Amino acid sequence: MKNTYTLGILLALGAAILNGTVGILSKGLFSSDLTPAAVSFYKCFIAFGVLSIFTVFNSDFRKNIILLTKNIKAIALCSFLGIFVLYFFETTAYNYAVVPFVVFLLLGSSVLTTFVFSSLLLKEKKNKLKYVGLFLLIIGLIIMAFAQGATGGLSTGAILAGVAGVGYGLFLVLTKKFSLNGGLSLIWYFMLFGVFYLFIPFYREGIVAPEVSSVPSLVALAIFPTIGGFYCTTRALNYLEANKVQFLELSEPIFATIFAFIVLREFVQGIEWLGAILILIAIYSSEYSPKPKAKVEN
Repeated sequence: MKNTYTLGILLALGAAILNGTVGILSKGLFSSDLTPAAVSFYKCFIAFGVLSIFTVFNSDFRKNIILLTKNIKAIALCSFLGIFVLYFFETTAYNYAVVPFVVFLLLGSSVLTTFVFSSLLLKEKKNKLKYVGLFLLIIGLIIMAFAQGATGGLSTGAILAGVAGVGYGLFLVLTKKFSLNGGLSLIWYFMLFGVFYLFIPFYREGIVAPEVSSVPSLVALAIFPTIGGFYCTTRALNYLEANKVQFLELSEPIFATIFAFIVLREFVQGIEWLGAILILIAIYSSEYSPKPKAKVEN
């Protein structure tokens, strides 16, 4: 039990690290002729292609794909929330706001969504420490939003990041509710539906082929955060509560901020550090559960 719990924590943190690369990779692609819709579509399309090639050489993968057809409706719904809503609105938000602002606000709205709907749909119980963690989280996110919002596009960027966060939060809860297990085979389905969903805005904006120089970044975006991030998240949900996974993945803004500083020279400064520290405290508070007191025998 303890080993599976630790594994769940490591998987959730792994997802946070991988997802923290989305902002820097996406912004790098904007310097070419690719729009946010194009970036969203291509990274999903490449991820689907990579996984499809893997199916050719792995019979177990193909068997799992067939077995998952019984959950096709639930998978299609979760793909809409976790692929289309998350990818499209998050990527578009990076066009209006700096990376830390988008990531903090996205995960803030996501954790609020998860907190509410995990209680309603999954009947997950919340102890006092989780409420303390949520309170500190909200304060930390407000500090980050206002501190970064003045230069980060508080209006359009905030709305887009918020919509992406709601979609991701619902994705976490519904994936758990529908008991969608299957590892990479499940992600194959998510990408399959995602390609169709994301093609709509891509087509409406005008289809454009990526430049040769942008292909490596697209491949990295498809493999690391897209395949790797979703794999770690879906696997973590097998070992931890949805709300707990989301709180752990709130460390993503920290990694995203570090990556943004190294690559884009965007960095957290001033009062923004207070928000980051409060978020770390919130994560610890939500994860810490006091051990029950041992009964004293007479």
